[in-house]
Amino acid sequence: MCQPLEPTDGRFRGLRTAERVWTRYDDRRSKKEYRYHDWDCMFLRACQRFTIWLAILSPGIATETLAVTPRLMVPGASRAGNVHRADRSLQHTVVGHGSTAEIKPRVRSSQVIRAIDRGVKYLLEQEDKTTLWEGFWPEDKKAHTSGKTAFPRQFGGETALVTEALLDVGQSLHIPALNIYAPPLRRAIHFLAGLHPQSTYVASFQANAMALLPAKPQYVRVLQTDARYLQRAMNRDGAYTYWIIPRYVGFGHRPNLWDNSNSQYGVLGVWACGHQGIAIPRRYWVRAADHWRRTQSFSGAWGYSGSKPIRRARTPWRAADFTPAGLASLLICDEFIHQQPRLNPQPDPNVLRGMAWINRHFTGKIRSLYEIYNYVRLGLACGLQTFARHNWYDDFAEHLVKKQRRNGSWKGHFIGADRNVSTAYALLTLDRGLNPILLSKLQYNKSDAGVWNARPRDAANFISWISRTFETPLNWQVVSFNTPVSDWLNSPLLLITGDADPHFSPGDIAELRQYLHAGGIILASCDGRSAVFQKAMIHYARQTVHQRYPVKPLAAASMLYHIQPWLHFRRNPGLLAMSNGVRYLWIISPLDLGGVWQARQLNRKRDWEIPANLYFYANGKGALSNRLHSLVVAPPTGAIKRRLSVAQIKYAGHWNLEPGAWPRMAALAARANRLGVRLARVVPAQLHAANCDLAVMTGTGHFTFRSPQIAALGRYLRHGGMLLGDAAGGKPAFTDSFVKLIRIIFPHVPLVSIPLNASLLMGKFPGGTNVTRVKYRKFVTAVDGLQTHPHLLGIKWHGRWVVVYSQYDMTSGFLGTNTWGIRGYAPASSQALATNVMLYDWAQRHARH
Repeated sequence: MCQPLEPTDGRFRGLRTAERVWTRYDDRRSKKEYRYHDWDCMFLRACQRFTIWLAILSPGIATETLAVTPRLMVPGASRAGNVHRADRSLQHTVVGHGSTAEIKPRVRSSQVIRAIDRGVKYLLEQEDKTTLWEGFWPEDKKAHTSGKTAFPRQFGGETALVTEALLDVGQSLHIPALNIYAPPLRRAIHFLAGLHPQSTYVASFQANAMALLPAKPQYVRVLQTDARYLQRAMNRDGAYTYWIIPRYVGFGHRPNLWDNSNSQYGVLGVWACGHQGIAIPRRYWVRAADHWRRTQSFSGAWGYSGSKPIRRARTPWRAADFTPAGLASLLICDEFIHQQPRLNPQPDPNVLRGMAWINRHFTGKIRSLYEIYNYVRLGLACGLQTFARHNWYDDFAEHLVKKQRRNGSWKGHFIGADRNVSTAYALLTLDRGLNPILLSKLQYNKSDAGVWNARPRDAANFISWISRTFETPLNWQVVSFNTPVSDWLNSPLLLITGDADPHFSPGDIAELRQYLHAGGIILASCDGRSAVFQKAMIHYARQTVHQRYPVKPLAAASMLYHIQPWLHFRRNPGLLAMSNGVRYLWIISPLDLGGVWQARQLNRKRDWEIPANLYFYANGKGALSNRLHSLVVAPPTGAIKRRLSVAQIKYAGHWNLEPGAWPRMAALAARANRLGVRLARVVPAQLHAANCDLAVMTGTGHFTFRSPQIAALGRYLRHGGMLLGDAAGGKPAFTDSFVKLIRIIFPHVPLVSIPLNASLLMGKFPGGTNVTRVKYRKFVTAVDGLQTHPHLLGIKWHGRWVVVYSQYDMTSGFLGTNTWGIRGYAPASSQALATNVMLYDWAQRHARH
């Protein structure tokens, strides 16, 4: 009911099951001809041939366009086979480094969310209080009304698929209308809880929908029923057809009674049951995997069906649909078959051949929503952002946003799909791909199967666990040193695994440094508790910060162990960490986290909860931004109207804890306010009001200025300069030293609290905004209580503010991240306050001149 009807589909033949016997002729002219002994199959084939000839004679009427691209490699698979660092076309400013990225967003998250909202509204409008979303096939309707069960039906499948899509969107976007207790979904869930599926599709869709619900006994029983049905429906050779054939119950087999569409959905349904704790025997996964390995062609592709293993080298029929389906199914099976943690990678030749085929043929220009969803499943399962250098989610999201109909629905472009089915597939595509990316796994070897990936399902299993445990749908991805750091910034955590020294080059270390400067956090897990890998990670961690910060064991009282207050460890887990004094930059786990994740050892709670703590730490106990929300700042859309020079003051201490903060703040000012900011780093003696409009200063600890430095800073401020300071991380030690310094420079002028009606906060100057109400980080609320107004100190000299100081962190907020443990303003408020200070300074200078 939601898959293109094939010649073997019983719906074309009433109640009888006709055997299709075909003979393949010589293929010298690359034509596929089949001889059918069934007249209705011949009629369908004639219709398909007519469509092909119509497409050739009248391209404008063609329903599908086939395109072949030159052979391309997976980005990151080989450093020699991909774009070299120096060859990138750079167009966007990257967070924290002032460099640029090659990403140019083609569709915004707001557009995608709007399309999802419209699709949800359409489906809710189509719900019938009695039949829900069932677009009955004639025989289904007759059987449903009469109570007869003579024909294997698809009844309930459309409602199950639509319900799955709506539940998925409801979990991700928290739409009130999609609450499981609201009438639309309450009726659908009640219907599905009492549905007894009689086909592979229906059982699969029902299982995937019920797996999104709380683990209540009535829902678990449905999953158990689906698991039993789908295991019983599997043929002896590991394949599926549309229904259980009574004559062959119990792993029966018939040469032509299977197809890879039912086979992929059978595996997907059992996978949903397995992830909800339903026990699935290992032999099931072995048998399913054997089917997919047997039926792969030499070209690496899979087709719709066949009477025996496909041994020809040319592309099988409908390979574009079923090659991603075959790969996704193998990855699912391997998740349960190969759970033994290994130190030596064991590449899967079937997966490698299949990925090679996709990277030769994928173009991103796909119309069929059935095919699109297959690629989405593959992309989310393997973590790759691109196929054949095409960002699959950007391609699909852009296409679906453009092709959505006025009523909010989509056309599926495959036989058997009505508007409800098509819209459900579109919502699953848009929503699942849009979910936030928590973790990027670093591919640092040339090979896809290098030591970086000895445990190929570790990250996937962890993300699956954390999504279920905290009811927050999340994704993961694979990145490499050949992909721009802007791609890494899709996630706050970068995972590095291995058991030997990866031998990072200076260029590799520079990219890791850039990621840290942009606000990222690196988690290194030692496969097999390797001491060699641990030593290498300590070495590279210190190199990224130019040996400024040590790597040392985390104290038992560290917030990384106690950020979940109900979680307590009997003994110190022994993590190592490097911090800049404001936040953790690099975490090294001597524990073999990847081995536990690969083996799905859920009883080892410590090895799941510790990285979960890191998840809460990285997102500040809030929600991560979706895939399309980038920390990359685009160039300004108009000409720069104002210019300002900003100098970071260097002193004896950690004066530049977040090297990416002010470069990103400058990019934001140019983008939002057309304010051109020229950054410099100077010592106090180099400060001159004539060439330095604004000086900035931050830090975490105590510091002292010598008399010449104090005198130079005083001259600068009295002769037209302005100083903005903040305590990085909200550390009081820096505030104490800063206040003492200002009192020495202005002994007779007190450092006062800047009133809320001051023009600096009211924004009463060109480009200014009212910042009298601000937001603080959640950590501040937890420690200091709820606050809504800025707390700034200042020195007013000759009618203007020459010193502005914040005891709460502003600098970290420029990065746009929400790391926990920082006493400071939320990123948007930090940026608004800094922008007002810069524009105020520009306005004061402009008025004087």
